[in-house]
Order: sequence, then structure tokens, then C-alpha cells
Amino acid sequence: MKLKIRIATRKSKLALCQVEILKSYFDLGIETEILEVITSGDQILNKSLSEIGGKGLFIKELEKFILDGSADIAVHSMKDMETEIAQNTVISAVLPRGNRSDVLLGKYSTLDDLPYNAVIGTSSVRRAAFTKSYRPDLVIKLLRGNVETRIQKLEDGLFDAIILAKAGLDRLKINDGKQIPSDIMPPAAAQGAIAIQSTTNRNNKYEKDLNKYLLNINDNETYFETLAERSLLKTLDGSCRSPISASAYIIENDRLKLYGATARLDGTKVVKSEIVGLKKDAVLLGKNLGIEILSKANGEIIYK
Repeated sequence: MKLKIRIATRKSKLALCQVEILKSYFDLGIETEILEVITSGDQILNKSLSEIGGKGLFIKELEKFILDGSADIAVHSMKDMETEIAQNTVISAVLPRGNRSDVLLGKYSTLDDLPYNAVIGTSSVRRAAFTKSYRPDLVIKLLRGNVETRIQKLEDGLFDAIILAKAGLDRLKINDGKQIPSDIMPPAAAQGAIAIQSTTNRNNKYEKDLNKYLLNINDNETYFETLAERSLLKTLDGSCRSPISASAYIIENDRLKLYGATARLDGTKVVKSEIVGLKKDAVLLGKNLGIEILSKANGEIIYK
């Protein structure tokens, strides 16, 4: 199929790596044009995402490019996507998932090795809350910026350690840090997944051909895993202000196991649970597990 695809992406090195990963799934005859966008979320680094509009800041400006016709698709780190995406758009493909773990970077190999009152850098309320749950003495300080900027701040001695996503480091070919066990640091919903977003409202042949083509590169396993995880996130009203973990795995006989966890911001309370069902019921499984977790929390929205 002869297509020229205009791709909107953030301008960071990691985002551009993810575009190259997407292009590796395209047929040789596909032409591409890359529109590099510096989003508001990339420019304002001295405040937490919750203060400046949420993690959707990274997504909404890319959505504008596909909605106004400047680009045909947008490529996202799926964990940055809010559960409600722009009207008249769809997640048209999800690529095979990378590592979903978090990594501790610095001279200490584990959270246990860190000295009392050590300073940890992260922009994630999930990482902060579960770190505090495991080590209440640790001091969490805001760390934003691209991967290279964060690592430089660590090397400059501003933090004793920082926490980053393993998938991002792998894509940048940075072989550093130690994975934090998932029972200590349960992963974010859709962590390690790359999502492609396109429009559904133009009703022309190009849009139909494009979405059909993208469907052919969709990874079925990652699609159902992230469907369940994002359903759980939505049920728990997940946002950048919410320490929520969701992690699904396809198991035998077309079944899916979904793990979920949420916590107080200060880590003083954690609620965890899991559910198993048919993968075709991924959305319902996420909703049901969310309801169960809320029930276990006795109706208390514990991340506020």
C-alpha cells in the first residue's frame, strides 16, 4: 500500500527513538514526514505536572496536529496518555511492549542500600508514594525533564538516586541502574507501551486506508493488556495526581491476569488486588478490579 504518513511527536531524543521503532514496522514503500513538537510539558520543568495541567499536556498538543490535519498520526508513550483521549480520535495501534519495570539510578543498587533521609528524584506521584511506602524516611524531590537532563542532575549531585522507566533507558541504549522489584514499585498503567493515535472523523479513503494499515501492525497482546490497565486507571479516576499501578499479563487459554494497586501520596496506606478473566473482557476486568480496590479502601479515595 502506498501511503505517506505525517507523524507528530515530541522532540525529545526518546520520543524520536519511539518514532523510529514505529517506522521499523512500516513496509518499505511507506514514506514518512516527522513533525517535532516541543510541548508545554517539555518547557515548564520547575513545577509538577499536576500543577500545570496534568500528564495530558504531552498529549493534547500532539492531538491538535492530527485534528487540524497537520499530521496524520501522533506517537505517544502510552503511560502519558490520559484515559480520555480527544474526541474523533482513536488509539489505532499499540506496538509490542518494552520492559515495564522502574529502575534505580545512582551509586546505590537498591532502595535498601540508600542512607537514611537520602534524596530521591522523580516526577511521578506513583513512584514517590510507593517509594515512601517502602522507605518512609526517604526524601522525594521533583525531577522533571528528558532522560538525559535527569541523569545529568543525578551526576551533578542534586540527588542520591533517581527513578526512571527501564523501557526508556533501553530505547536510548542506556545500560545503567538496577530494576526495582515490582512488589516494591508496581508499574504504571501501559508502562513500556508505545501508542499510535489517529483520527476517525474525516471519512475519506486515506483515513480509512491508514487506520486499516495501522490495525495490521497492532500487537494483540499489548493491546489487551493496556486495555485492561487503562480501564482500571479510569475506574480509579487515575491522573498524574494519583499513585496508581496497573499491570496486566496474557496467560493461558486467552485469559488475562490484572494486578492493581493504589496508595496515599505519603505512602502510609497501600491497597492491592488482582483479577483473572478472559482477555476479551479486558475493559470489564479493569472496571471490576477498580471497584474492588475502592471497596478495600472502604470508600476512601486514598490518593488524595
